[in-house]
Amino acid sequence: MIEPCPSCGYDWPSGAAQPCVTCAGALPQPLRHGPKGPSPLLDGLLALPKGAALLVSTRGTKRWLVPPAIATFGAFVAATWWLYRQVSQWVEHGREWAIAQLPELGAPWRGLAEQAIDQGLSLAAGKLASAFVALSLGLLVSLWAFSLLYELLAGPFLDEVHGVVERRWFGEDPRAARERPEGITTGQCAALLGLCALVGGALILGAELAPWQHATWLAAALSIGFVALLAWRKPAFGAWLRWRTAVELRTVFASLKASSVSGLLLLFALPVLFVPLVGKPLFALFAGFTTALSLLDIPMSRRRWSFATRWHFLSRNPLPLVAFGTCAGLGFLLPVLGPLLVVPCASVGGLWLLVRIDKTHLRRAP
Repeated sequence: MIEPCPSCGYDWPSGAAQPCVTCAGALPQPLRHGPKGPSPLLDGLLALPKGAALLVSTRGTKRWLVPPAIATFGAFVAATWWLYRQVSQWVEHGREWAIAQLPELGAPWRGLAEQAIDQGLSLAAGKLASAFVALSLGLLVSLWAFSLLYELLAGPFLDEVHGVVERRWFGEDPRAARERPEGITTGQCAALLGLCALVGGALILGAELAPWQHATWLAAALSIGFVALLAWRKPAFGAWLRWRTAVELRTVFASLKASSVSGLLLLFALPVLFVPLVGKPLFALFAGFTTALSLLDIPMSRRRWSFATRWHFLSRNPLPLVAFGTCAGLGFLLPVLGPLLVVPCASVGGLWLLVRIDKTHLRRAP
C-alpha cells in the first residue's frame, strides 16, 4: 500500500528509518513556498502559468508534444474527409432514385430532365454538404471532442514530459529510479529497439513487395518473434522491455480513464449549451475544469496512488483545484487552439500543484 511522502508524493512508508529517497522530505528549491507559507488559492491560480513556464524552460519537453498534436489534427482531417464522402454518396443515391422515377420520355426530353435534376442536385448538394460538414465539425468542436481526443493521445507523451520535469526537480526520474530494471543502459536499450525497428521495417517492406496474400501478417509475426528472441537472448533487455511495456499500458489506461471521465461529465453538461448568450462560455469553463482535474491522473498514476488516495486528495483540496480548473476553463474558450495549448500546460501545472500541496493527510496515523 502506497504511503505518499508529504512533499513529493512518492511512496515513503511510515516508520522508515531514512527520509524519503526521492526528495529527502523537503520540496526542491523551485517548489518551496514563500515566507508566509502555502496559499492554496494562489497555488491553484498559478498552476497553469507555472506549467507553461516549465514547458518553455525545461529542455527535452517540447518534442514530446508534437506527435499527439499531429495525430489529433490528422484524425480530424480524416473525419472531415469521411463526412464529405458520406454526403457525396447520399447525393449520388438521390440522383439515381430521381432519374429512376422519370416516366418513359423520348431521348431529347429525358436528357433535359436528367440535366435539370443534375443541376438542381448539384446546387442542393453543395449547400447540403457545406451545411452538414460545418454543422458536424461545429458540433464536434463545441463538444470539445478535440480536447478529449488530444488528451487521450497525449497521455503517454505527457507522462514522458513529467519524467523530464521531475528529473529537473529531483535529479532523476523517481519512477525510473525506483522501478527501472538494472543491468542495461539507456543507450543499449535505444540501440536494441532500433535494431528491432529496422528488422521489422525490412520484413514488412518485403511483405508488401511479395505476391503472397498473407505476407503482411507473416511479417508482423516474424517481427514479434525477433523481439521475443532478442529479449530471451538478452535477459536485461527483456526485463527492461517488460517493465517499459507495463508502464506504457498503465499510462494509456490512465489517459483513457481520464478522457472517459471527462467525456461523461461533458455529456451531462450538454444542456448548458442551450442557455442563451452564456451557454457556450459556461460549457467551455466546465470543459476546461474537468480536463484539468482528469489530467491530475497522470502524476497520480506515476506515484501508484489508489482510488481511495486520489479521492481523499481531491476532496481535501477543493479550493486550489477549483481555481486551477477555472483557469484551464478560461483557456478552453478558444476552440481547438485553446485545448492544444491548455492540455500540456495543465498537465505539467497539475504536477506542480500536486507536489506543492501538503499530503500529510494521505498517510496512515503512526
